[in-house]
Amino acid sequence: MKILVFGSFNIDKVYKMPRLPEKGETLYCGGYEIHVGGKGLNQALAFSRAGAQVVVGGKVGADGRYLTDYLDKNGIDISDIDFSGEFTGHTIIETDPEGQNQMILFGGANREITEEYCDRLLEKHGDASLLLTQYETSCVGYMLKKARSAGIKTALNPSPFVDELKSFDYSCADILILNEYEGKAITGESETDKVTAALHALDCGEVILTLGADGAVYSGGGSFVSCPAFKVDAVDTTGAGDTFTGFCLYELLSGAAPQKALLTGCAASAVEVTKYGAAETIPTREETERFLRESI
Repeated sequence: MKILVFGSFNIDKVYKMPRLPEKGETLYCGGYEIHVGGKGLNQALAFSRAGAQVVVGGKVGADGRYLTDYLDKNGIDISDIDFSGEFTGHTIIETDPEGQNQMILFGGANREITEEYCDRLLEKHGDASLLLTQYETSCVGYMLKKARSAGIKTALNPSPFVDELKSFDYSCADILILNEYEGKAITGESETDKVTAALHALDCGEVILTLGADGAVYSGGGSFVSCPAFKVDAVDTTGAGDTFTGFCLYELLSGAAPQKALLTGCAASAVEVTKYGAAETIPTREETERFLRESI
C-alpha cells in the first residue's frame, strides 16, 4: 500500500515557562527543547508505523534538513521534498507546569508550495492508494482536486481550523477526518450526529470524527459506528490526533470494518499520549497490537 502524504514539516521550539507571560511581560524560561513536528510529518510517521509504504511531499528550507533526515531514518521516502524554501515552518510553544500552553505557528516554506510542484508530485505518484493532506500548507484544495481527477482516493484532515475552512469545497475529499472542535467550527452544530450529517451535506465522502476522551465515530455508506476511548494515564496529548489518523486510515484502506479501524486508531493514540512528545512517541504496529491484546 503506497500512501502519498502531502503536508507540513515544522520545527517545534518548546519553552518551559514557570507560568504563561502576561501581555508585555518578560519571563525567563526554565528549559528549551527542539522537536520534529508538523501535521504532515506526524501523519506520515503514523501511517508508516501502521505498516504502509509512505512517500511525502512538501517544502522545507535549509534549516529543516534534520526533519527530513528523521523521516528518512524512519523508512519514509523523502526524495520528492522541495528544499528551496527560505525558512522551514516552525512553532513556538510556551508551556507551564500545569500543562497549559500557547503557540505561535509560522508557516514558512509550507506556505510557499506551488501548483506546479503539486502537478509534478502527482505525475510521479499517480499509483498511490491514497493522498492524505491537512491544512498547514498552501495549495490544499488544488492538490485534492487534481488527485481525484487522476483517480487517487483522497483524505483531508482540515486542521488547524481557520475561517476559510467554513467555505472550503469538501466535495474533493473522499474521506474527511477531523476532531470535534473542527467539526463544530465548520458546521455550526454541536451534537455529534448533527455534525456528521452537516458534513455529509457539504458533499464529502466518509466522515471520521474524533471526540477526545469519548473516542471516535465513523459515518459513511449508510452506517454510523462509534468506538470509546481507552482509559490511560495521559501525560501529553500532542500528536494524538495525527497518530489516530495514520492508524485508522491504514486499517480502512486494508479492508478492515470501520469499527476495527476506529478501535485501532484509538488504541494507537492511547499509547502515544502516555509519553511526552509527538512524532517521537508515535507507537509501532507491534506496540499498538500488544496494547489491544492487553486491554480487550
